[in-house]
Amino acid sequence: MKTKTLLTMLTAITLTSCKKEYTCSCFNPTGVIKTYTIKDTKKKATQKCSDYSKEYQTIAWSETGCFLK
Repeated sequence: MKTKTLLTMLTAITLTSCKKEYTCSCFNPTGVIKTYTIKDTKKKATQKCSDYSKEYQTIAWSETGCFLK
């Protein structure tokens, strides 16, 4: 009985994703130009922030980028 309960709890914990609120800050040499709030897992938030960074890379030699806080 204890093993079954423990197994059920462990399965429930591993199947639920740990979504947190992350801040993606986009900047250029003059400072922060835009911030985004992302509520997701860290892996997905990092990918979304990277996608935001690509929006600013349309200009050659762009010094604009984004990072996750």
